[in-house]
Amino acid sequence: MSRISKCMAAVFTVVAVIAGGTACADESSGPQSGGGSGGTDTLSISATGVDSLPFMAILQAGINKKWFEEAGLKVDLYSGGGGGNTLRVVTSGDADLAIAGNTSVILAAQQPNSNLKVIAPWFQVNDFSWICPPGRTVDGATLGFSSAGSSTELLVKGLEGKLPGVKAQAVGAMGDNWTAAKANQITAGWAMQPFIAAKQVSDNAQILVNSRDVLGDLPADLVAVNTQYAEANPDNLRSFFKVADRLNQWVVANPDEAATELAPLVGVTPEVMKAAFKNSPDLAKGYSLHVDPAGLKNLSNLMVAAGQITAAVDWAKVLDQQYLPDEARATI
Repeated sequence: MSRISKCMAAVFTVVAVIAGGTACADESSGPQSGGGSGGTDTLSISATGVDSLPFMAILQAGINKKWFEEAGLKVDLYSGGGGGNTLRVVTSGDADLAIAGNTSVILAAQQPNSNLKVIAPWFQVNDFSWICPPGRTVDGATLGFSSAGSSTELLVKGLEGKLPGVKAQAVGAMGDNWTAAKANQITAGWAMQPFIAAKQVSDNAQILVNSRDVLGDLPADLVAVNTQYAEANPDNLRSFFKVADRLNQWVVANPDEAATELAPLVGVTPEVMKAAFKNSPDLAKGYSLHVDPAGLKNLSNLMVAAGQITAAVDWAKVLDQQYLPDEARATI
C-alpha cells in the first residue's frame, strides 16, 4: 500500500504528524500502512486503548523517546476504539500490526482469508476487576461488561461459573460501567488500572471482584500482524519487539519515572499512575514479553467454556514466536 497519506471520508482520517520526529496516537486518526508487497522501514500499529491503558501507552512513549527511530523503524500509531475496529484495518492491509483484545484476535484469526497471524501475547496479567460504590456485596451481583465477544464478557462468564448468583449485563466502556454502577443499574462495572486508582481517589470506589483471584492470569491482548507485511518485513517485527522489551524493562525498573511520563498519555495525574503501578498485581510479569503457556491455556479454556470457540486453541500452531527475542519464547 502507498505510504502517501490519503483522506478517508468514512471512518478514519489519516494524518501524518511531523513534530520533532514523533507521532501521536489519536482515536480520530487512521493508520498508515508500511505496505505488504515489499520491504519498508515503516510499521503502522493499530492498538486498543493507547490513550487509556499504560501497557498500550508505552508504545507512544517509545515514539516520544525515539527508541523506535533508533531501531530503524518509523512507527505510526493508531488508537482503535475496540477489538474489532483495531483488527479490521490490519486485515484489510491499511495497518500492519494490531494489538487487541484476546478474544477478538483469536476469533478474527480463525476466519478464512483473515490475513492475520498471531505473533505474541501482550500484558499477560489479569488486571480486570469489577468496581462499585462502597458497601455492596457480590451475592447476586450484576456485573457489567463491554460487549458481546469481548474479553470482559469472557471473564464475566467465567465469574458466573465460579460465583453462584452472579449475572452479566452488557454496558460498554469503563466509564459507562462506572456511571451505571453509580446509578445502581448494575452492581459493579469492569475496570483496569489506572481507571481503578482514579476512581478510588475521586469516588472511594471499592473493588468488588478481582477476577485474577477467581480465574487466574491470561493475556489481556494478543499481537497479530498482516501476513503479507510479515513475509516482506520480518526484521521490522523483530526490531519492534526489541523496543517493546526495552520499554517493558523501563517500566519495571523505573515505575515512578514511567508513571510520570505515561500519566498524561492516559489522562491521569502522575500520583494516580504511580498508585496504579503499585497496585498492579505483578508488574514484572505484566510488562514482559516472555510467553506464559499457562495463561494462554487459561484463555483457551475460558473461551471454550463461554462458547466463544468449540475446541481448544492449539497454541503451538496458532502462535508464531519467531519474531520474539529468543529468551521470550516458550515451549508450548
